[in-house]
Amino acid sequence: MSLSRITGLVSCVLLIISFFMNYAWYPDIEKYFTAFYSEQNYYGKPGKMLSFVAGSGIVFYLINKVWTQRLNLILAALGMAFGIRTYLLFTSGYDGYVPEAEPGIYLMLAGCLGHLAGAMAALAVVKRNVSDDAFPEKVKE
Repeated sequence: MSLSRITGLVSCVLLIISFFMNYAWYPDIEKYFTAFYSEQNYYGKPGKMLSFVAGSGIVFYLINKVWTQRLNLILAALGMAFGIRTYLLFTSGYDGYVPEAEPGIYLMLAGCLGHLAGAMAALAVVKRNVSDDAFPEKVKE
């Protein structure tokens, strides 16, 4: 297994671990928000989308086919975009209150970035067989 695939697998596991950590502390309501909890579901549940991306990423890193690597790259890019959206949504200030970002949201961003980097690197390392027809022998004069 190549280093790029190991990097991607570790990043997907970090992404899954970040779902169970706190993302932000909201001082006005005195609550922590996570990937699966926000007050009255105002910010949605980003853990559902990102868990699908991380779970499919793990499966696709273990299957060594070109189409899985390409699909993994697409899902990793969507996951990174969704991770940036989640970061901006959970850490944005409102009505004079600024939520305090917790380590979980930074781990989520790092996991998304590592997953994207691993998917790009895994796609770049495609082994091709070189046939003998590619190198014809020199013609003797």
